[in-house]
Amino acid sequence: MRLIVILATVFLAATSLATLLLYDNGRVSMLWGDWVIETSFSFLIAAILITFIVGYALLRLLLNIWHLPLFWKRHRRLRQYSKAETAMAKGMIALEYGDWHKAEKELIKSAKNSEAGLVHYLSAAKMAHNQKAFKRRDEYINQAREVYPSEYVTIGLVEARLLSEDSPGMALAILQTLHEQQPKNPTILAEYAAGLRQLGSWDTLAEILPDLKKTRALDRDEYAELEQQFWAGKLEASKDEEELESIWQSLSKKQQLTPEILAEYVEHRIGWGQEVSIASLLEKVIKKQWNDRLVYQYGRISLGPAFERLKIAEKWRTADPARDNNPVLLLTLGRLACKSQLWAMGQSYLKQSLKIQAEVETFHALAQCYEAEGKENQAALTYKEAILQLENK
Repeated sequence: MRLIVILATVFLAATSLATLLLYDNGRVSMLWGDWVIETSFSFLIAAILITFIVGYALLRLLLNIWHLPLFWKRHRRLRQYSKAETAMAKGMIALEYGDWHKAEKELIKSAKNSEAGLVHYLSAAKMAHNQKAFKRRDEYINQAREVYPSEYVTIGLVEARLLSEDSPGMALAILQTLHEQQPKNPTILAEYAAGLRQLGSWDTLAEILPDLKKTRALDRDEYAELEQQFWAGKLEASKDEEELESIWQSLSKKQQLTPEILAEYVEHRIGWGQEVSIASLLEKVIKKQWNDRLVYQYGRISLGPAFERLKIAEKWRTADPARDNNPVLLLTLGRLACKSQLWAMGQSYLKQSLKIQAEVETFHALAQCYEAEGKENQAALTYKEAILQLENK
């Protein structure tokens, strides 16, 4: 709209001037020393316009010639960028098809000429990693560091992720260095916490938990899960009963009733023969939140009357039809029935468990039940079947 207004204004002005000149050309006299120049006013205007246009054109030509090297440099650079973007597109398409070799080749060949060169190097490193070409992977990472030294955080995070599977120790060392450089960076904190959890470095993880919560590096559910795994890991790593009880008593009631945390506590208590009050604690948690591991541990308790625990476990089964074919619950029922000297019932439960999920431990429990009943031949056959099962695995 603006252009139309401008063109219309110019057209009207030119038309008005031309009309004026047609009615009266006028005369213009110019003196220059002994020279006298006379011409019409319209010719003078035309001459001035032509001189201006020619002068402007010559000036633009000279400027274009002056800037020609820069123009060709920019043009060449734009072509390089275009080729780099095309290579990236081809690499991404190859990645979608799972052709890691082609993706790596396309991504790296134009990395130096791309505005997104860092993406090229890091993506090529991932493709080389997927092909187990660890030497090439490390070369791409090092090239990225040389070309983009200011992006050390991004490069370090990618390298740590790639190393986390095969070299978790090296990955953790990289994350530790990044954390020392930027201790409040949420992304680094989250990655560092994951590395510490993977290697079971619970004491160091305890140091950064407050920062994780303060910076909101993890959302509420992720933080709760990490904290849960932290306490479960601490309990699992307990070296003696005193340390175990110290950690357990430091937990809140809510944390003590969390199945994953309780399972680690119970595992040590059963292993060390400290089974007092364990059964009631398991019953309380299982009633609120079903957990196969806790049900499994319930069947391993040897302290106290097994028949009472059998009646409670049978109520668990009838409370939910979906538990009829739960192999872990059937294993626990079988163990408790055998401990109660209800041989036929115990053997029936254990056989049902084996039909659903054949586990060597269940075969072993069945063989022990036969032995307790005095059926040595049946026990021997069951042990033999367990060995065959183990060999097939």
